[in-house]
Amino acid sequence: MNNKFTRFALFASKINRQHIQLAVAILVLAMLVLGIGAPVDGGISPH
Repeated sequence: MNNKFTRFALFASKINRQHIQLAVAILVLAMLVLGIGAPVDGGISPH
């Protein structure tokens, strides 16, 4: 158990701001390509 925590702490210490920015940029680009959050055409529901 202690060994897992030590490995996690070592991994977390290697993460810096640029890694986080890169991950967010990739996520945003993937969402843009997939069209997540895009408005639906028409806007008015037929219900």
